[in-house]
Amino acid sequence: MTSGDEGLLTLSIAMRVSPEPGAVELLKRYRLALNYAINKILSLNLKTIRDAHRELYREPREWLVSPSRIAIYCYRDALANTKA
Repeated sequence: MTSGDEGLLTLSIAMRVSPEPGAVELLKRYRLALNYAINKILSLNLKTIRDAHRELYREPREWLVSPSRIAIYCYRDALANTKA
């Protein structure tokens, strides 16, 4: 390998698991909150985490009915998606 061609090797494993209803429900609510956050970020032209936090922290947190950390992940994920 020449210089600059270095990369990471990844391993993928396929397995069957039966999802717990609570986890599936959380993912559904997260998806709804993420779509809402993306639309809000685009409509308000939010550019920074600070702006997104100010506008979006409360609503996704109430919808997700979960630890506030997940709401923060949600709007950060939405902001990253809108910048991509």
